[in-house]
Amino acid sequence: MQLATFLLVSGHFAAFTFISPVLQEVSGIDESLVGPLLLGFGVAGIAGNFLAGTAAARDVRATLVTISVALTAILAVFPLAGGTPVGGTILLIAWGLAFGGVPVGVQTWILKSAPDSTEAATALNTSVFNLAIALGALVGGIVADQVTLTGVLLTGALLAVPTTLAVWSARRAGRSDG
Repeated sequence: MQLATFLLVSGHFAAFTFISPVLQEVSGIDESLVGPLLLGFGVAGIAGNFLAGTAAARDVRATLVTISVALTAILAVFPLAGGTPVGGTILLIAWGLAFGGVPVGVQTWILKSAPDSTEAATALNTSVFNLAIALGALVGGIVADQVTLTGVLLTGALLAVPTTLAVWSARRAGRSDG
C-alpha cells in the first residue's frame, strides 16, 4: 500500500510542480489564465475525491487501479494532446479529477487493511505521502533541468505506471483486505 501511495504521489508531483510552465509552454495558455485553470483543477479534485470515495467503498483495489491508469494516461498523452489551450485545459481538469481520488483511495485501503492499527498505518502513509511530494518534485526538477519540460510529464507517467502492479500484487499476495 505504501508503495502505491509513493508511486502515485511522486509521479503526480514530478509533473505538477511544473504545471504553470507546462500550461504556458506546451499548451500555449496565457499566464493570466493559469490561476483560474488551477482553480478548475482543484474543483475537479474535489469531485474526484467524492467519486473515488463512493467507488472505493465498493472496491478499493479497482478504484486505485483506475486512478493509476487514468493518471498514467493523462500524463503520457499531455505532451501530444495538450499542445493546444483546449487540449491542455481538458487534460488539466481530467488530471485534477483523477488525482483528487488518490488521498481517499489510499486512505480507504489503509483503514480496511489495518483495522486494528489505523493510527500507525495512517501516520506511516502520511509520512510516505509527504516524502513522495518532496522526492517527486526533486526528480521533476532534475528532469526539467536536464531533459525537457515535457519530460516531467513522461516521468510522472512512468512513476504512476507501476502502481497498478503494486495494487494487483498486494491482492495476489493477500496482503490487503479491501
